[in-house]
Amino acid sequence: MRSSTTERELGAAGSGIRLVVCDMDGTLLDDEKKISERSMEAIREARKEGILTTICSGRLYLMLDVYIKRLGLELPFISSNGAAIIDPIENRVLYQKPVPVDGARRLFSLCARMGFDYCALGPDGGFFSRGGKCIERFMAYNNIATAAGEREIPLHIFDGDHENGLRPPIHKILIYRLDDDGRACVKEFLENRRDLAYTFSDPTLVDVLAPEVDKGSGVRELARIMGVKKEEICVFGDYTNDIPMFREAGLAIAMENGCEEIRNLADVVTGPNNRDGVAQAFRKHLLRDGAVPF
Repeated sequence: MRSSTTERELGAAGSGIRLVVCDMDGTLLDDEKKISERSMEAIREARKEGILTTICSGRLYLMLDVYIKRLGLELPFISSNGAAIIDPIENRVLYQKPVPVDGARRLFSLCARMGFDYCALGPDGGFFSRGGKCIERFMAYNNIATAAGEREIPLHIFDGDHENGLRPPIHKILIYRLDDDGRACVKEFLENRRDLAYTFSDPTLVDVLAPEVDKGSGVRELARIMGVKKEEICVFGDYTNDIPMFREAGLAIAMENGCEEIRNLADVVTGPNNRDGVAQAFRKHLLRDGAVPF
């Protein structure tokens, strides 16, 4: 853990929290990609006590509409691993730092040459390599969105030179389901470029971003927009791409199902995502008198 913090000290830290920033997949969402009623109840109780909750996701913001509606979210939220901050009321981008075009072009050429499955994601939707499986993930989300009466993500196939995908801003590039050799190839390429940054949102998924973009920079920018101090922020996460936002928070909470590295860096380890771990942590560390019963 970040320090040898006692339960009494954790309680004091929680009492000063004004804003909770929560990762989605593996954290607030269970393995069926749903937000549980207990988690919703905890978020509602926290709101009554003056503690607001928003999200910080690796997902493209267009892929979050269903969850924004479920949460009744009116606060700005962070998408694409920190590359964009969105106002859900006006559906407006408050902040974005796109991937540089030249770096994206060279990366696309590498991916095409190696036969990787890849896509570019931004405010115009997704642009996908032909014949890949990655697009199926977004088609599945569109089915959920359609059923919920929400907008679908526009899905496109790259043209031969990728120029259609390079014209709109790119919030992130996703390289999908890499094996060990592919992962090593991509890492070698990226580590030799100063105009691209990267993180892993899953052992086989590489997110490529603009330099100095990560979830930590997103939380820092959100705090500036909202006028919230670092010590007033609590964050939840489960994987290594969540670690940068731990550094921007007064209270960092990892999920029991999270990777070992993030659990070791957290102030608190709560229950797993499939057993209402977020709600457990709200009850124990944020809400007065354990307002959410179990």
